[in-house]
Amino acid sequence: MLSPHFSHPLYCIGAMIRPDCVARRPGIRNAGFSPHKRHLFLGIALLGCWWTQDIFGAQEEKTLTALYITSPIVVDGNLDEAVWRRAQPATDFIQTEPRDGEPATEPTEVRLLYDDENLYVGVYCFDSAGKEGLVVTDVRRDYPPAQGDHFSMLLDTFDDNRNGFLFGTNPAGAMREGQIGGDGQATNFDWDAIWSVKTKTTESGWQIEMAIPFKTLRFRDNERQIWGVNFVRRIRRKNEDTHWTHIPRPYRMSRVSLAGELDGLSGIRQGRNLYVKPYLLAPVLRREGDDIDFLPDTGFDVKYGVTSGLTLDLTVNTDFAQVEADQQQINLTRFSLFFPEKREFFLENANIFEFGGSGRGFRFSRDLIPFFSRRIGISGGDLIPILGGLRLSGTAGQYRVGLLSMQTDEFDDTPTTNFSVARLRRDIFLNSDIGAIFINKQVSGGEFNRTYGLDTNLTFFRYLDISSFLLKTATAGAQGKDAAGKFRISWNDRLLDIQADHLSIQEDFNPEVGFAPRKGIRKSTGTFTVRPRPGERIPWIREFRPNIGIEYLTNQENLLETRIITQNLQVSFENSSSMWFTRRERFERLDEAFEIRDNQFIPVGDYSTTDYNVSYNSDRSRMFRGNLTLRTADFWDGEKDSLQLGFGFQPGYKFGAEVSWSYEDISLPSGNFTTDLVTTRWRYSFSPIMFLNALIQYNSTRQEVTSNLRFNFTYKPLSDFFLVYNERRSTTGEVAERALIGKLTYIFDF
Repeated sequence: MLSPHFSHPLYCIGAMIRPDCVARRPGIRNAGFSPHKRHLFLGIALLGCWWTQDIFGAQEEKTLTALYITSPIVVDGNLDEAVWRRAQPATDFIQTEPRDGEPATEPTEVRLLYDDENLYVGVYCFDSAGKEGLVVTDVRRDYPPAQGDHFSMLLDTFDDNRNGFLFGTNPAGAMREGQIGGDGQATNFDWDAIWSVKTKTTESGWQIEMAIPFKTLRFRDNERQIWGVNFVRRIRRKNEDTHWTHIPRPYRMSRVSLAGELDGLSGIRQGRNLYVKPYLLAPVLRREGDDIDFLPDTGFDVKYGVTSGLTLDLTVNTDFAQVEADQQQINLTRFSLFFPEKREFFLENANIFEFGGSGRGFRFSRDLIPFFSRRIGISGGDLIPILGGLRLSGTAGQYRVGLLSMQTDEFDDTPTTNFSVARLRRDIFLNSDIGAIFINKQVSGGEFNRTYGLDTNLTFFRYLDISSFLLKTATAGAQGKDAAGKFRISWNDRLLDIQADHLSIQEDFNPEVGFAPRKGIRKSTGTFTVRPRPGERIPWIREFRPNIGIEYLTNQENLLETRIITQNLQVSFENSSSMWFTRRERFERLDEAFEIRDNQFIPVGDYSTTDYNVSYNSDRSRMFRGNLTLRTADFWDGEKDSLQLGFGFQPGYKFGAEVSWSYEDISLPSGNFTTDLVTTRWRYSFSPIMFLNALIQYNSTRQEVTSNLRFNFTYKPLSDFFLVYNERRSTTGEVAERALIGKLTYIFDF
């Protein structure tokens, strides 16, 4: 099979003009080209050779062999079993940051063992500074890895160059796991799994021991297994990222197609793959009027591996009492605000239900999300009881399948409703897919709303992504122009990030189980970013990132409604702090007045405004850290000055506290006003399995203070005890609502 370089047109030109460059081809040398023209074409061909080398990134694939053992490993972080020394080590890690392609400055060794039940991972992270050089800022599950020393492993268990599992830890033994889809275009770190890890710090660095049960993973039912594998290590004091198999900028280890090969696995089985997780809920609620309610409840979840690649999840009387409260926002726009999903049942395998490249690239578009799970069980800020549901998700051959059906109970004026989603994606070519989606909302009494469509996500070479979709809705008793479509193209390599897209949403498009804040529009956007690195010339700056972007939005008759031109410069420093300078010109045509505040309206008219913004984020691995944003802007027919200030204190990985203040001073002809939003977070980690967290927020617009305190003890893998206190009170001291909730879950593993 020919290398990709030989199939590229420019390389073929080089072969014809200078056959000794590639292969001897008789009769080509004197094909009518003068020496001058031959040299010109040779130069073009050599440029093509270099260009294709950069695009395809040909590199020798590394192979690691896992060693079979007959006795289980004691997972204690010591790596003192003699069998570890018999296993082949993965070494010679390569930098991605800061010096792409150069050898790691500190050595790392990874060995893999397995028995009939588990895959064992043993890691030596050598460090010339010893344990004193290690940085640990957090031990919560799914901790932010960029803020401290970190190691993680990628397993492409289907060897499909698209999907995988991530398992990571830090020197304090915290756990971090995730699911990868679309060759890194979709990541989900809200997935929790049964596995174990222990770490130990030494005078020569730190070491890791992991045990990952095969029943936690999904893989083909073959006697011999070939998986993809890669490892990443972050050395925080140097702000250095290294990988076993080289991952070039701008990508990360989630780029599954660049992983090495894991061999040696044979005769492994997933087992029965059946988990039952019941819960017991004991809430005490107090509302206005001093009414106190005690409403105990029970329910359960079931997880079953239907096949080696498909998982069935069942939930009965679903409850999310332990979920952290939303972080509040103040809305000074005429459109709906976006709040992210936090409920674990909807977060697991969420990447399968993403549509139209919504998770691809480096920016997440919120102009149109066909399936938005917060529409299920939440209405106008109220929680709607969920009677139960099911989800079938996973891989079947070349297909990615997602089926979801949830039934909600009636609540106040909201009747009982069924929400169903069917998602199918087919892998094509090396790293692309096509798919379809169908979403149905069926209300008791016969009303319905449906969304259906097709999408494709294509990746060419390494850096070029193209995605598009077509959608249509159907609503009971309504007809009209109810379609939407989008086309997006992007090029993202070490130096350039270029993106362009066009979106059209017709006036009657109505995705009731989606998110579309603005309808009846045609929107074109484009961004151009350059990422030069000064290197040794300015050693304290890692990267400059100048950017220009334009957003041009019209109605369906092509009448301009919004135009935004943005010029931005980001400077990234060697210690991971960063600074932004932004200038933004905006044009808005307002056809209808809207209420920005009680009894204050923005009148109909055309508005041309300019705003200036400067921001700074400090190194988040320090004991004291902060961020500052200053903005001055024209605001409709007035002015707005904004300040965002954040401060963090973290003396160690056990305790951390943060406070942020967002202040806006608005001057309008209809009147002046200010807004304040203060958010305070603090946490105390007793250990990697026991935490106390608090979120306290003050909103001047609502004149409220809300508190959310959560204690979480994971007494057994995926089995938890939660104690949650929620309170909402006015700034005058009156309690609007107060709740104390205890929740106990226990997982039965069959």
